[in-house]
Amino acid sequence: MKRRDFFEKTGCGAAGIMLAHFGLKAGTLPHTTEEQKEKIMKLLAKMGKSEAEIGDMIKKMEETLPMVKEQCICKTCPTYVKEEKVVGFCHALISKSAVIKEERGCDCPKCPVYKKMEMKNGYYCTRMSELEQEAAKKA
Repeated sequence: MKRRDFFEKTGCGAAGIMLAHFGLKAGTLPHTTEEQKEKIMKLLAKMGKSEAEIGDMIKKMEETLPMVKEQCICKTCPTYVKEEKVVGFCHALISKSAVIKEERGCDCPKCPVYKKMEMKNGYYCTRMSELEQEAAKKA
C-alpha cells in the first residue's frame, strides 16, 4: 500500500504516514496490560463497584490471566490471523485485538476457558472481553 493510500484509508495523519514508511499499519501495536487494567478499573467504577471490590476483581483477573493464556484456543479459530501474536481476548486485561478486523467464524464456545468461566458472548478478538461486552449490554 502506498503511503498516500494508507493515509487516506486510515486517517492517521503524520503518525499514519510514519508507520507506513516503516511498513506498519495503524492499530497493530498492542495495548499494554497496564493500559487495559486502567480502562477496566474505570469501567468497574462506572458500574458502581467500590475501590475494595475493584481491587479484588483486578487481583482475581491477574491470577486467572496465565490460565487463560495457557488454555485458550484462539490460534485455532477461523477469525485468528497469523499476524496476531496475542491470545486470550475474552480476558478483561487483554480484550480485543488491535490486528484482527474481520470476523470469519467464532470458536469461543468450544474453548475450555469459555466453559470454565461460564461466558456468554463471543468474537472477543473483534468485539471486546466478556466483562466489557456484558457492561455494554447494561449501559
